[in-house]
This record gives sequence, structure tokens and C-alpha cells, in this order.
Amino acid sequence: MLYLNRTNMLAIDDMLGQLNAGQAGTDVGASFGVFNNSGDMAVNLGFSGFRRGSYDFYKTDWKYLNDKQTHGSVAGGAGKDDITGVIIPAGVSSVYDEGMGRNIKRPFLHVRYRTSANEDRKLKTWITGSVGGNITSDEDAMIVNYLSERCLVVQAANNFMLLKS
Repeated sequence: MLYLNRTNMLAIDDMLGQLNAGQAGTDVGASFGVFNNSGDMAVNLGFSGFRRGSYDFYKTDWKYLNDKQTHGSVAGGAGKDDITGVIIPAGVSSVYDEGMGRNIKRPFLHVRYRTSANEDRKLKTWITGSVGGNITSDEDAMIVNYLSERCLVVQAANNFMLLKS
């Protein structure tokens, strides 16, 4: 899976679009069979994925890389502006789970929720207000409160690739 900034997204689209251009003066391109490769048909150049050999690549914009307000600079010099994308395997890897006492397969990126014997914080809810809940103010309103404690777990990070400009 490729998580990219807008510049890299368009660069890959342009590269793949060149494959579809075909020979000069002909209608033959890389999109074999689509509308009989007619030169009069519109071609969608916003590719969401492609295959090279036996590998499938999927790509998406990552808002974090496109919005400069979402990240600051690293202390002592270089900022995060030189990061243009991340390549993350979409499969799973095997890890030893101490709680279960055996190897289990987990995705390279997965979410872990805080839980205990008394409480599960995957999505805890409670209602306050005038309808069916504890009245906590003079306002005539029912408020649904949500609490979730979770973290993103990066597993086998040596399989990830950080793209820099």
C-alpha cells in the first residue's frame, strides 16, 4: 500500500498514463480490451492500483503529507516536508503473543484497544442529560458521550519504506 503526497500521486498517474498512450498515430495502449482500445473513448488516468510482476500496488492520498498544518518540524533542523510517502505491506506477519502463549498472525498495521477485566474501551458510551440519563445541567438536552482508548501498532517496521524527496 502506498500512502503518498499529491505530487507523488500525480507522478505515478502520469507514469502509468504514459503506458496507455500507445504508439504515435495508433489507438493501441496498455488498457487492452477496454472499449476495444478506441481512441475516442475517455481514459481515466486516476489509477488506484497497478500490478508489477506478481505484486499488487495500491495507492492513496495521505492527508498528513498534503496538509502542512498537521505536522511540524523535527527539533534540530530538517523538517518533515522531505517525506513524500510511505510504502506499507498489506499482508500479515507472525508474532509471538505472550498472553496466548503461541504465534499468531497480525497485520503490519493494526489498532489495539485498551481493555481490562472490568472494562472494554473499544467504544464506551454513556448518556447524560434529561432523557434517560443522569441530569448534569439545567439544559434540556440528552448528550451521548463516547470514550475510546486505542493505539496504532506498527509491526515488522523493517518491511516499511519511507519515501523522501
